[in-house]
Amino acid sequence: MHFFKFNPNFAIASTLVAASFSSPLHGTEKHQYPSSTCVANQNAAPGDLTQCGNSTLFFVWRPQARLIAPEGWMNDPQGLFQRSDGSFHAGYQCHPQHYQWGNISQCSAFSNDLTYWRDANRWENPKTLYPSEIYDIRGVFDGSIIQHGWNGYPTTIYTSVFPGPLGATSSPPEQEGTETQSLAYTKDGGASWIKLKFGTGGNPVIYEWPLKNMTGFRDPYAFQSAILSKMLQGVSNDVTGSNFLTISGGIRANSGQSSSGPRLLLYRQAADHDFLSWKYLGPIVSQPGLSSFSEWSGNFGINFETSGITRLNENGMAYDDGSDSRALNIIGMGTEQGRNGSHENHWPLWAAATFHNEGDGISSTLDAVGVVDWGRVYASIFFPVSGNRSVLVGWTYEDDEDLVLTAQRGYQGAFTLFRDLFLKVIHNVDPNTPGLHGPGNWKVWNEKDGTTSVVTVGQRIIPETIQAYRSSSTISRPPAVALIGTAGYVPFRTQPSGRHYAINATLQFQGDTSSLAQAGFRVLASDQEYTDIYYDPKNETLVINRSHSTLVRSYGNETEYGKLRLWNIASGGTTVQQSLNLTIVVDNSVVEVYANDVTVITTRAYPWLLASKGVGFLVQNGGANSTVHFSNVELLDGLINAWPHRPADTRQGLLWDGTLTNGPWGIWAGN
Repeated sequence: MHFFKFNPNFAIASTLVAASFSSPLHGTEKHQYPSSTCVANQNAAPGDLTQCGNSTLFFVWRPQARLIAPEGWMNDPQGLFQRSDGSFHAGYQCHPQHYQWGNISQCSAFSNDLTYWRDANRWENPKTLYPSEIYDIRGVFDGSIIQHGWNGYPTTIYTSVFPGPLGATSSPPEQEGTETQSLAYTKDGGASWIKLKFGTGGNPVIYEWPLKNMTGFRDPYAFQSAILSKMLQGVSNDVTGSNFLTISGGIRANSGQSSSGPRLLLYRQAADHDFLSWKYLGPIVSQPGLSSFSEWSGNFGINFETSGITRLNENGMAYDDGSDSRALNIIGMGTEQGRNGSHENHWPLWAAATFHNEGDGISSTLDAVGVVDWGRVYASIFFPVSGNRSVLVGWTYEDDEDLVLTAQRGYQGAFTLFRDLFLKVIHNVDPNTPGLHGPGNWKVWNEKDGTTSVVTVGQRIIPETIQAYRSSSTISRPPAVALIGTAGYVPFRTQPSGRHYAINATLQFQGDTSSLAQAGFRVLASDQEYTDIYYDPKNETLVINRSHSTLVRSYGNETEYGKLRLWNIASGGTTVQQSLNLTIVVDNSVVEVYANDVTVITTRAYPWLLASKGVGFLVQNGGANSTVHFSNVELLDGLINAWPHRPADTRQGLLWDGTLTNGPWGIWAGN
């Protein structure tokens, strides 16, 4: 692919400057009609579903109780912010009427509660920011919000992408100028965006790489930090702006430099009200390539993406300057190429960090590292919400990696549920617990009263969503029960009416350590299809076994694992193991599991049979003297339709762009 490197300070050839595209850049309709061999009878084993036409399976596995595009491709969250009236704008990367990534744009939706949604402008084309200028003609990549930005308006700083080799593993390597950072502002709360002019005094506002041989230079995250501002007081008097910025990237291996691996680059605004000038302060996070902090912590990969910085205490977001001794700096980061090819080779991680003043910059030590979501989730990012809240959301991707039935579904991707972040403090932990002081996804606090606490990042579904689910569902409460370790599957007496439901429960494990059972729930169950969710106390692991989740063989069915420790709590001269509190949300093909507000797994299950909707207790592989007590069990049947203003059917014809790599810009492969 020919790469044209440009400099924003001089003119581009007139044929390229004139290239300006409106939304959307469509091709011709891509027809795939049902054949006579398409058998879509969900009361029997599936036939050859690849013979079915475009979007004919649109409703079979589609979620309804969360943020999801009307149709077509969607991925990362971007441009998340609370508007002046208290409502919310949520952007997401999109490619309407296409089922693969390409011509990547920002689509938008609005909400009053991060639970019920309405499309920006109209559902047929919710694009609000899209490739239209020479510097972003290949794509509008992830961006974040400066709340009071250009002329006082909410302003997104996003990665503007120009054609050329792109990505951490591209050959030849990516070069400076492919990914730059640009500004656009909104006067209408996010329904439309105005880009700065091209060139001097305009976009791109950050062009040059601060390091050589980079693996990427994308996903700017704007934030304010009292603690960083205080640390830099009097150090760099020429840079005093209130806004900081991180850009994700890394240094290529075998590039002749002494070290390689992912880097999170820190910038600071030169002065308030100056959004064009940003000073590089150095890499705030530097990790060796393909390294790992611990078995609780995923892998740093070779390149960071979708990263950001916040500060948390037990109540949510902390705004102190370091004076709150019970607050931690939290860095979120997406990592590439560190998962042995599984899960699209991505990890979504968080790290608790101690910042260090390096004279004119900031570095950090990572004190604990954890996984945001152990399942099929990436690009998770947080944003501030009134009431001292830091709210996180991510992208949950499909498990159809070979695109076997993607055209038949007519869409790809959805968001996780929105989650409140906070510091989860577990008090009175037994100080003699093996491995307590080893590396993990926790820190240890020695409390003033002499007790020991463990602190980690907590996540829980926002209360607005929980309340909506409860208000709109039929709630049944199976009685408390104690099941022996070999009980197997015990169906609930009251079963859900469909594939949209939630389960809450508390589990207590009893028995000898060597004989403890695995316990949890079976969901989306019939005689032939089922998905098992359980905790394995011997291996301290939350498990979602998908090996029998679908009769459709082309879908992935890899078992999901997430580390979780039930701590021993000191009480009255003895110790008692923590209970396990589970919340499971089944939203058709999305299964989202929360354990003790600490470990989260979101994955995909694609049952074919209409009968595959059942739920029940599951206890297995335990000894004769092991018992699992289930209490506080609830089944919320129905959940919500999160898009009450959309029509029930939002299918549109899939489009084919043709091969677009032979033009002067080499944008993307047609799809």
